[in-house]
Amino acid sequence: MTLGEAVILGLVQGLSEFLPISSSAHLVLVEHWLGISSADLVFEVAVHSGTLFSVLWFFRERSLEFAQAAIGRGEETRSAAARRQIFWLIVGTIPAAVIGFAFKDQIEAAFSDPMLTAQQLIVTGLLLLSLKFYKPGNKELSTGSAWWIGCAQAVSILPGISRSGATICTGLWLGVRPSLAAEFSFLLSIPAVGGAIILMLPNAWGSGRLGMPHLVGAVVAAITGYVALRLVFAFLRGGRLALFGVYCLIVGALAVFLLK
Repeated sequence: MTLGEAVILGLVQGLSEFLPISSSAHLVLVEHWLGISSADLVFEVAVHSGTLFSVLWFFRERSLEFAQAAIGRGEETRSAAARRQIFWLIVGTIPAAVIGFAFKDQIEAAFSDPMLTAQQLIVTGLLLLSLKFYKPGNKELSTGSAWWIGCAQAVSILPGISRSGATICTGLWLGVRPSLAAEFSFLLSIPAVGGAIILMLPNAWGSGRLGMPHLVGAVVAAITGYVALRLVFAFLRGGRLALFGVYCLIVGALAVFLLK
């Protein structure tokens, strides 16, 4: 892999991991059209580690609260709230973990189908555009809402279905406060991305050496991932998250046309 390819894939991974436009769809389509291969598992671990770092840094205060709660330190009221949210993150992670293990082969096969990916990107676009018809709620998170948001994350394992788009939209439709829905969505990505890294490590170990393209890809993914997180909250505050739906519809429809 060249440095140029590493920059392109790191940029795509970082921006599309958190923007509601499906990182899997963009990686599949970019690799297909540009003839770039991401079969380098060491590179995949590197760029996923970059996006994991970006979300941990973005929510560094919350991450510290979780760490303190886990070891029984920190102010009691905050620790209790942090433990409750850790429990919700566990609840929200269960559906994706079950689906990921139960349908591992089918999911891997889906990633080799650019047409299916493009069609599901259109589904993501329609989901985001549905936000034009919802009324913002002011509910706090609950075990039930964490479960349903987790189910949305499980569906987004398929390429083309945006993880952040599906989880944020589900939270919003459940009436969860917008900023809280987005925060929970991105915190939920920590075990998801971390789990993906752990699953890739055994195959990546010994398959290649960490080189400059891997480091460049990781840094680019980390920086652009942080920028993407800021952008999502800015669009959410402005009530403009549905605009990403227009983008997904255009790209998805164009991809379907070009792939015929």
